Amino acid sequence: MSFSTLIGLLAGMLIVSSAMAMGSSIYLFVDIPGVMIVVGGTLAATMIRYSMKDSFEAIGLSFRAVKLTKETQDLKQLIDITEDMLRASRKSGMLALEHIEVDNQFYRDGVRMLVDGYAIELVQKALKEQNALFVEVAETSSGVFRAIGEAAPAFGMIGTLVGLIQMLANLNDPSTIGPAMSIALLTTLYGALIANLFALPMADKIESWAHDESYRQHLIIDAMDCIAHGVNPIVMRDLLEPYMQTPKLKEVING
Repeated sequence: MSFSTLIGLLAGMLIVSSAMAMGSSIYLFVDIPGVMIVVGGTLAATMIRYSMKDSFEAIGLSFRAVKLTKETQDLKQLIDITEDMLRASRKSGMLALEHIEVDNQFYRDGVRMLVDGYAIELVQKALKEQNALFVEVAETSSGVFRAIGEAAPAFGMIGTLVGLIQMLANLNDPSTIGPAMSIALLTTLYGALIANLFALPMADKIESWAHDESYRQHLIIDAMDCIAHGVNPIVMRDLLEPYMQTPKLKEVING
């Protein structure tokens, strides 16, 4: 897991739980019916807006977004690998690329097609389509978590209304009003925590990670062109150097 994500998640949970425990018992903030209303209602609303496939893809992509792997390392490493590929192909032909290990799956797909004799135009077309599909899935996955972030506070309010109705139905015993009111407000707390400590940050995390990953994929597409045409390694570095500036994904696609 990336360092900032781990620190943010742990710090948020620790600060909130510590603040709860300082004033009273932490068990006062546990209400099973409230959890059922908020969590169950949020999941139901999300499933209505998105398909089961989209929801599971969002979960899978969230794990990839918060996990720091070799595939998400710096751009310089990709350029160094491209130089190794160029030197090998210029010396021994495209088949020599099979013996160079690459940790990036997108890069491996491009190399495999070059080794199989695909024309560079076809390789770039296939990789661009793969990139477009990746961006589309990432946008949908981010939307799933944004839907959770929107629904959770709403169902928190619904839970509060349910609790208030139940409280008002039992006004004959004034001693129950205080505890009933606190339980009614818990669902609002649950909804706010789910939205602001988990769902909305995760949506932003997926978007940020997807932008960076798509940017790497554009670099790889240009790297495939350099390899296919046997460009001099020094010229290749000059051609790919602008990617080190890391512009926004929109600028990359439109540029």
